[in-house]
Amino acid sequence: MEQFENRYTIMERKKAERTAAAMRRDSLPDQQRKVWSEAACTAAADWLESRNTRSFMIYTSFRSELDTQRLIEWGWHNGLKVIVPRCLFQERSMELFAIDDWQELKPGAYGILEPDPTQARMLDIDKEVPEVVFVPGLAFDRKGGRLGYGGGYYDRFHDRLALIFSDGKADFPPWIGLGYEAQWVKAVTMELHDARIDAVITERGFKKTLPK
Repeated sequence: MEQFENRYTIMERKKAERTAAAMRRDSLPDQQRKVWSEAACTAAADWLESRNTRSFMIYTSFRSELDTQRLIEWGWHNGLKVIVPRCLFQERSMELFAIDDWQELKPGAYGILEPDPTQARMLDIDKEVPEVVFVPGLAFDRKGGRLGYGGGYYDRFHDRLALIFSDGKADFPPWIGLGYEAQWVKAVTMELHDARIDAVITERGFKKTLPK
């Protein structure tokens, strides 16, 4: 009973944090979000270029999220493999697709643009792992905490990658949050199954998170 109450308390705390973070992000002026998004995308592109990255996974932005359009198009222009996830609602999992054009996307289960399976090429995740994974979030903290939307899609994908890289023969792809500087918080409520991020890129540039 006590364990259930603790779990319930954590869920309620996360729900309250999501509500507050969403309201805070939604309150940012549209024009300011646009300017910050462009600056963050430029910083992300510079960071990818410094690593000689050949592929990256990225979300398509929705509502008041940091707009990733500029970074996606930069990837296409520079010959990188741009990988976009498609959510499978029933399984609460994701498929990955290589995207070369906006025409290969269509609104998905949540109204978010995602790959059209009839147009885009689906990847075999075991063989074509992204070199970098950019993840969305409502809030981030300096210890790698990330407040997601509650679906657990990225956490499950992180677990899947952990199995692929469990032999230690290759480095796990950097797990990078994209957001506005205003999305930093003192602490995000985290559970054991929640995947931590390695860094966050905002309009002020790349910031590596601290070990837990």
